[in-house]
Amino acid sequence: MAMLLVVTAAILLSVSEVISQSCPPSSGIYLRHNGNCYPNGSYFWDASIRPTPLECGLPGATLDGGQWIGPNGTVPCNGGNKSNVQCTTGSGASLSVHINPSNGFLGAAGEGWYKCCLPTNCSDPSTNIIFANIFRFTQIESFTVADLPSDMTVYPQEYKLNCTKIGHLVYGISMSIGGTTLTNYPGSFCNDDGNTCFGTVLSGLVVNTVRYTVNITWDGMTVSSGSMSQSTTGDQMYQCRVADHPYSHEIRIRNVTIKVPATAPSSLTEVNKTATTITVSWTALDSSDADGYVVNVTSDTDTVQTVQVEGSSNAITLNGLRGGTTYSITVRAYQQLLGPASTISVFTHCQQEGIYLASNGNCYTNGSYFWDSSVKSVNEAISCVLPGTSLTTGQWVRVADPDNPVDCNSNSASDPFRCTNVTLPDATFKFYLAQGLSVTQEGWYKCCLPTDCSDPNTNIIFANIFRFAEIESFTVADLPSDMTVYPQEYELNCTKIGHYGYGINMSIGTAALASHTGCYDPNGNCNGTVLVSSSNTVRYTVDITWDGMNVSSGSISQSTTGDQMYQCVVQVAGQPTRTRDVIVKVPATAPSFLTKINKTITTITASWTALNSSDADGYVVNVTSDTDTVQTVQVEGSSNNTITLNGLRGGTTYSITVRAYQQLLGPASTISVQTLPVINSINWTLVSSITQLNNTQYRIDCLTTTDINPSTDVYWLVNGVMKGNSNYSSIDVLTYNNTLLVYPDPLGVSVNVTCIAMIGGVNYSQSVILHAPSGPPNNVRGFILNATSIKVNWTNLSETNGYVIEYTTGGVTRNVVSTSEDEIVLTDLSPMSTYTISVYSYIDLPSVNSTVTVLRFDVPSPVTSLSVSNVSTTSITVNWTIPSSDNYVTYYTISYTPSCPDLSVNERVSVGPHQSTTTYSYTLTGLYSGMNYTITVRAGNVLGGSELSMSTVQTEAIIPSGWPSSIQVLQVNSTANRFTWNEVNCSQRNGLITGYTVIISNSSITYNLTSTERYIILNDLVFGTEYNISVAAINSIGRGPFSDPKEVEIGIGMPTNTVSDNGSNQGVAIGVSVALVLILITGIIVVSLALFIVYMRKSRSSVKMKPRSTAHKTECIDMTYSVITPLDQPVKDESVIQDTPVTSGPMYEPESDLHYLIENIWAGQSA
Repeated sequence: MAMLLVVTAAILLSVSEVISQSCPPSSGIYLRHNGNCYPNGSYFWDASIRPTPLECGLPGATLDGGQWIGPNGTVPCNGGNKSNVQCTTGSGASLSVHINPSNGFLGAAGEGWYKCCLPTNCSDPSTNIIFANIFRFTQIESFTVADLPSDMTVYPQEYKLNCTKIGHLVYGISMSIGGTTLTNYPGSFCNDDGNTCFGTVLSGLVVNTVRYTVNITWDGMTVSSGSMSQSTTGDQMYQCRVADHPYSHEIRIRNVTIKVPATAPSSLTEVNKTATTITVSWTALDSSDADGYVVNVTSDTDTVQTVQVEGSSNAITLNGLRGGTTYSITVRAYQQLLGPASTISVFTHCQQEGIYLASNGNCYTNGSYFWDSSVKSVNEAISCVLPGTSLTTGQWVRVADPDNPVDCNSNSASDPFRCTNVTLPDATFKFYLAQGLSVTQEGWYKCCLPTDCSDPNTNIIFANIFRFAEIESFTVADLPSDMTVYPQEYELNCTKIGHYGYGINMSIGTAALASHTGCYDPNGNCNGTVLVSSSNTVRYTVDITWDGMNVSSGSISQSTTGDQMYQCVVQVAGQPTRTRDVIVKVPATAPSFLTKINKTITTITASWTALNSSDADGYVVNVTSDTDTVQTVQVEGSSNNTITLNGLRGGTTYSITVRAYQQLLGPASTISVQTLPVINSINWTLVSSITQLNNTQYRIDCLTTTDINPSTDVYWLVNGVMKGNSNYSSIDVLTYNNTLLVYPDPLGVSVNVTCIAMIGGVNYSQSVILHAPSGPPNNVRGFILNATSIKVNWTNLSETNGYVIEYTTGGVTRNVVSTSEDEIVLTDLSPMSTYTISVYSYIDLPSVNSTVTVLRFDVPSPVTSLSVSNVSTTSITVNWTIPSSDNYVTYYTISYTPSCPDLSVNERVSVGPHQSTTTYSYTLTGLYSGMNYTITVRAGNVLGGSELSMSTVQTEAIIPSGWPSSIQVLQVNSTANRFTWNEVNCSQRNGLITGYTVIISNSSITYNLTSTERYIILNDLVFGTEYNISVAAINSIGRGPFSDPKEVEIGIGMPTNTVSDNGSNQGVAIGVSVALVLILITGIIVVSLALFIVYMRKSRSSVKMKPRSTAHKTECIDMTYSVITPLDQPVKDESVIQDTPVTSGPMYEPESDLHYLIENIWAGQSA
């Protein structure tokens, strides 16, 4: 025990809150321990007052018999003790109690509540009293219920139990209800040193003060905490138990009770109901058993409302409910918690007033459909209800047979109906089938309440009771309320009710929008939406798009005008076809005479002729700019036929479309209107001459409305560079003229000028472009016309309005002229000067200048690098380099002279200049072949020609085209003859003549001879014989044509004079007269024949005899010839003396020589 005292020597005081004001207080009795003040009813562990007394004081009073009284009587003061508690007095009115440590701890009889009375004894009724609890081991300072619900509408309910332990640090603790422990701490005891039971250690001067909490949930029947629960009824009594461990010297128990009604309110009854309210009442509990009631309203599983009724009220009206809904109404009494519940079910009226139908907890409107299979019991009956009335003689009547009302009491097959009724508080007539419905009995029925159908003042409602399948409804859904959305979309809903096997389709005109066959509701194979499975109520939906001309659904489309009539058809095999139509109202015509009435910068007012009210509910006005929708306005009312459209942009063209609408939009009328411009126009004017080039000045005029401030609301952009607006003036009350000056700098760049005006936070702009050509003129050339004038021309590939020509000389004089043509003549120029010429084109602005052209105003310089190429037999190409670029050349003169003295040719051709290359070429044609030519070229212009440039060339040779002429024969001596001829005409030589070929022949022999000279000497020609002579010329290419044969007779006394070749075949007599020769020859023929033959064989001269007849043979005789030069000249070329074989012929036959010779001689004489 001594060791325990040491361990627990720490001061442990009450967990009661230490007094916060000054201690001691200025008035009133108080408790003070260890310098801290404590309130009335505080707890003090005995170990804490052993070293330090517990003081009781009363400020400002004098002790007059005050006392401490404990469980076993008055505590003795200033000597003695009771249960080891003793008292001492202090100054003023102050008494202290303490336990003398030398005497041990508090005795068992001394623990408990003590009271201190000051300044007098406790018997004095006027004394001041304060209480303190002094305990041993452990104690329960408090056991309370926390967070009890103040809002009884929250369910289930939750709260807490708090048990606070003070004192000894090792202990056991539990909380329970009935026989159920709600706590579950690990181990058999708790130790505050390690907080092994996870309590909440409270801070302050008190140690070992720990609060344990249990969270409780109450669901009206069961108390639960975590996994532990206990069913209970009525008040809930909880217990907290604390015992020191391990000896359990003291077991502390504290109870707490929560008030809970033990019974539910009885006789819960529906008092009244409407479509939106239900009034219920119940028998109230005694006031001691209930502080009030909670009414909870649910629909299905959803809580609709919960109402807390305070006090003893036993009725409530529940508002804000939905008509035709079944509600579950639960009422519970409450005190600190809710008690048990009473519950009833109430079906609200389908409507506030008027007759209605209901069945199976659902409301039905007038004209509803009921499948005969779904109303075959009293629980499925069709209720006909008239709220707020009492039933008298109401009845059900078949419409097709009004004189034969339904007999509710019959049980025959012909009348299978059964009825029940309710008289008060609402007239109700329930109607159901006891057996199947016949074909003749299906159809429309009407219910009359509260009287029968013969009463004209009764209330009537209709219901269709059908066999197999029916169309419950065919409606148009989601028709657009906002007519500004276009195209328009909506739905067709056709609801089938009844039999589960059927076909269904929806159409407009001849176009089927949806078609389903072989539908079987249990499988859902037609993809309808099941609304009520018990009655096979299935909705089929078709999505419709209307674009003003066509109704379309998916890939199906149908054009239509005016009202749209749709049809739904349901077919059960072997049963009547059910058909239902629905019409969507659409205007058939567009509004007529759509007209612009007025317009401003930002508004347009338009009007149209309104349609009849039966044809239109209003109009939709759509405004577009280009393809963008600017605004769409819905004008309600068919007579509203005018609208002002605001917020538009100035100077903009808008398309305004007006359509009438009913349920959908009809056809359109459209007009185009342009708002008044903020900027009326922008133009430019040339201020100075275009010849000033980059100093040319242009004025831009921008006309704007006077609705703006031109100094702040107008600015310019020049090729993207912003410029202010400082130059403006008023033209009239509506227009400002804003002016800007611009220049073409740099040249060749177009200038884009934008005038920008701001109004209402919107920028308006107009632009003008001063165009510059895309490039300068090309191929600028200058031409000298005369001594003072030059013509300049050029080509231009781009668009242009004219040209500016700038020309200078010597870098001093500057002249600028303009023209709209593509050439110009510059006059009054200075001769012998060089001009630099630049040409600019312009559209609005000048281009950059063309390639500078430099022109020397003088005769041309000589051509250079004169040469020839492409030399052929009849042509030569002459090449030269043109004069320098500043020379002006208008022609070239080419002279060419042949070397032939027989030709007096000195031809000249003139060709125009060209400057595409630096080398000029010209081809001379029709020349003589093999001829030497002297060629000269001179450049010239109107001022004269340049010096000559010369070259010599020979054309290529061909064989001679002519032949030698004037063949002559001169007798050199008795055995030799000299043949001569003239040269070939030099125009026909076709090259240098290097020799000749001579053919001498007669009828018996031919000589083929060559010579390098214009003559040849032949020996041993036969005297008196005629020969034909032809000559051909030879050059390096070959032999030319032979001359015509010359016929010559060789004879004695042959003249030496020349026989001219005159081109005829006429014979020439040579020697003595023919008669004498013939006589002589005849006389000596026989004598000389032998000698003559011998002579012929020895002569070796080739003589071609006149051919014999084919019966004879000839002989080819080889002969040699010599070229014999004149007597006074040596032979120049011995090579011409050569053996020349004679063309081979038949061999000579001696036996016929005489005969042959005679024939040839006579032939010669005849010739």
